[in-house]
Amino acid sequence: MSLHAPTFSKLFSGVIWKIIADSDTGTVYVETRDGDKRKALFHAFDLQAKKMLWADVSILDAWWSSLKIANKGNLLVVKFNDPDMPEQRGFAVIDGKTSKLLWGKDDAQVMQAEPDGIIVAEGKEEDSSYLKLDWAAGKTLGAVSVKEMFSGFNKKAQTRSFVLYPFHFEEENSFFSKIKEYIEIITGHKAVRMIEYLEKGDKVLISYYIYEEEKLTNFILVADEKGALLVHEKLNAGLKGIGMDTFFVLKDQLIVVKNNNELQSYVIK
Repeated sequence: MSLHAPTFSKLFSGVIWKIIADSDTGTVYVETRDGDKRKALFHAFDLQAKKMLWADVSILDAWWSSLKIANKGNLLVVKFNDPDMPEQRGFAVIDGKTSKLLWGKDDAQVMQAEPDGIIVAEGKEEDSSYLKLDWAAGKTLGAVSVKEMFSGFNKKAQTRSFVLYPFHFEEENSFFSKIKEYIEIITGHKAVRMIEYLEKGDKVLISYYIYEEEKLTNFILVADEKGALLVHEKLNAGLKGIGMDTFFVLKDQLIVVKNNNELQSYVIK
């Protein structure tokens, strides 16, 4: 039972497969999949206005396309050509506010996306060249060497990110037992397998699992510095395994997925 109710909730017909956020615009993008119909759809909602910007949009391919990254109002979607050996080939840049296609390339692979441009490989693997393209229209900004490309993987972003992801602690980690004890004190639950933990201001945010009838059940909790529960919700049940990044925080909003098909947000200040 939660003291705070969700400020936003959206139920989808398909399974929520992937979520990415644009920290510049406060937009959250959702990829859902329907395995029976082999259909991938994309959706966007404005976190501050608490409203959907667009929904149920197919991009590039009915099934073999996926979210990659969002940057300053632009959304990058990639396509996989070969169902037997899924290799990313082809991409599109979408206006994140309207879902309008801005530009794209059918025969190029996204190697890396940076705030100032997208690095792509063109041509066959053995003789491909690397180019940096601008986000706005795909204009070539210059060639990129292999050394430059790989050095960029560890380059720190120059702008501050407002997207926070939790730390993961498995049972072998010494922090697991300490957080497990805290969870048991305030909820009565005995956490198992893995805990995801994040601090924001004077709040702690924890995703954890317990066993129920030999299956795993996933809970999310938010507590203040005195241990008072502000949010305590069951996210999923009957699970065979654990998941990673079951929640994240964008600015002052906690984003969670419930029952694989419902997106919820809570204000965390």
